[in-house]
Amino acid sequence: MSIQGNECVNCHLKLSMTLIAALLLALLTSLVIPYKVDAENTTLLIEPQSTKVWGTGKSFSINVKVAEVNGLYGWQIYLFYNPTVLNGTEITEGPFLKTHSETFFEFTFDDKYNSTHGRATAFSTFTGDVSGVNGTGVLLILTFKAKNIGNSMLDLEKTVLGDRDGNPMSHTVIDGVVQVVNLIHDVAVESLIAVPKKVVDGQTVDIHVIAANRGNTTETFSVKVYCNETVIDARTVKDLPPKTTAALTFAWNTTGVIPNATYIIKAEASRVPLETILHNNVYEDGAVEVIQGLHDIAVTGVFCSSQSIPKGMTVNIYVMAENKGNYTETFNLTVYRNETTIETRTVRLQYGATEFIVIAWNTTDTETNATYLLGAAASLVQGEENSGNNVFTDGFVTIYPPSPLNIEIVELTPCDESGSTVNGFAAGTTAYFKITVQSTSLEAEKILLTVNVYDSSGTAIGVLSFSGPIGSGTTTLRPGFPIPLTASVGTATVYVNVLTDWPHLGGVPHCPEESTTFEVFSS
Repeated sequence: MSIQGNECVNCHLKLSMTLIAALLLALLTSLVIPYKVDAENTTLLIEPQSTKVWGTGKSFSINVKVAEVNGLYGWQIYLFYNPTVLNGTEITEGPFLKTHSETFFEFTFDDKYNSTHGRATAFSTFTGDVSGVNGTGVLLILTFKAKNIGNSMLDLEKTVLGDRDGNPMSHTVIDGVVQVVNLIHDVAVESLIAVPKKVVDGQTVDIHVIAANRGNTTETFSVKVYCNETVIDARTVKDLPPKTTAALTFAWNTTGVIPNATYIIKAEASRVPLETILHNNVYEDGAVEVIQGLHDIAVTGVFCSSQSIPKGMTVNIYVMAENKGNYTETFNLTVYRNETTIETRTVRLQYGATEFIVIAWNTTDTETNATYLLGAAASLVQGEENSGNNVFTDGFVTIYPPSPLNIEIVELTPCDESGSTVNGFAAGTTAYFKITVQSTSLEAEKILLTVNVYDSSGTAIGVLSFSGPIGSGTTTLRPGFPIPLTASVGTATVYVNVLTDWPHLGGVPHCPEESTTFEVFSS
């Protein structure tokens, strides 16, 4: 009996709630409110106001939203739409009222309201002692499915907003529109640039591709690049949004490609499902010429800083090596006197480059009163066929007994005009060097002082000399010469020698050559 009694109590409570909601509904719907009356602040609107749906069969939702309302207790909405374009599938109460207190919510969806319109109706009100809600929020969420291509207004009619006393609340209504458009699948290759257009076999060509989604739905597709009809590489373009592009870079290594031939480079976007526009899926960019590579290392010069050298002195041997081919090469450069190796050095040269290489030769292990032929040889690199220019010999050097007279260079410093040390000079200005020579002779000795300056590229930019007597002890000279504007910026080198006279007049060095570096700056 007690269970039956509780059931009766619950039935009475449910009946009472229904009656309350029905009375509130009657109160709200009985209000005579002109449609779309002017209001200062409150707005009832479709959000988004314009919706575009790509293709039929797609479901989407719109919100009915209230903005800037004060004390909202209940509401009623009629929404009309085009049933030939849209099919109403679901209605859900928005959170604006129900998150504050319990509500009574009812709705209907009718695609066949009349011959021209479908209709959605919805009503919601608080059922308890609530003062109302202020602010902006979603009252209603409606879900539709696109049936056919076309347009449909979302027309709000008979809209009612009320406070807890049943008083109407004036408001402005803003309708919406839905466009169902044809689903277009169209991917394309918009551009292709291959650089460089001429390469040596084994070098790399960069292929820059712009792929595009010209349709109106997100697409995933692959892009392949070809040389003639051979695939170089393929990439996947994933989830590319409509009306956007993707930049891709492919590297084509031409190793193994038949040289002395021209190759057509093209890119192709794969066909996506339902795509019918195919003429823009392929893009060609002219041709890339692959030529036969040349490996050719040459030694083009060998000379010594002096042709007559006292035994035990260290002098510089200068070697010019050149890469006459079109590959970057690494090779061994060996400098020798007669058949004896002085030094072997590993050299790396880019194609077309020339390098000025300085080798220090200590003559301690040589014979006195002997003459030596200097030479240099570059090892063959892989693929090199011309070996005739890999060896170069030039000139003879005579070694004589060391002199008891000791004249040597004890200081070589870049400086300004007053003698203060500096790190470098600007092109177009005058460079100075502080040179101190020390003599052990008790009398004045005539010397020949030579100064040779080379810029960072190995080009001679200054040569000067001093011929005359120096006294016992130390003598300091501060020669200067202009640095041409054409000098290469970077680290330059100055070489200083002290000789008895010019070599062609039988002169020999007093001491080993000294050198130092300084910077040449742009003017």
